[in-house]
Amino acid sequence: MKIAGFEFTEGARFQAGATKDAKAVGAHLEMLRKKSKGELTPEDVLADARHNNSPLHSFFEWDDGAAAEQHRLQQARGLIRAVVAVYVQPDKPAVRQKAYVHINEPSAPHYRESSHAMSLTKTREMVLRQALGELQAWKRKYRDLEEFAALISIIDKIDEKSLEKIA
Repeated sequence: MKIAGFEFTEGARFQAGATKDAKAVGAHLEMLRKKSKGELTPEDVLADARHNNSPLHSFFEWDDGAAAEQHRLQQARGLIRAVVAVYVQPDKPAVRQKAYVHINEPSAPHYRESSHAMSLTKTREMVLRQALGELQAWKRKYRDLEEFAALISIIDKIDEKSLEKIA
C-alpha cells in the first residue's frame, strides 16, 4: 500500500508556533524512516529536530528550563491519573476506581475527585463526553484491524445509545 498524503490526527495539540504543515512533517518523518532501514524512533526524530532548518524543529521546546517545567507538569498529570481510590460502604465489597477525573473546562482545566465529578450534572456530562471521545478515537485508530471488527460494531452501538443520553 502506498501513502497518498499526510494529515494530523483530529484533536492533535502542539506547542505554540509549531508548523501546521502535516504534509511536510509526514514526508520528513517518512524520509527519516527510510533512512533508518524502515524504522522510526523518537531518538531519530529528536536528533533531526535539533537542526533549525528541520520541519520538525518547531514542535519542540528548546529552552531547557521551559522544557523541564513542561516535563514536570506532564509527570504531575501522570501521577494524578495513576492514583486509584478504594471506596468502601457498609455491607458492600470495596470498589476501586480512578481517584480523579480530568475536567476540561476551557477557562480552567483541572482534576476533580471522581465520585464528586460524577455526582454533578455539568461535570458528569463533561467526563462522559470525554470518555466517549476517547472511545471514538480508539475506534478510528483500530477500525482497519479485522481482529477488532466485532468490538467496533459494539462500540458503534454504545456510541448511538450514549450520544442519546448525553445530548
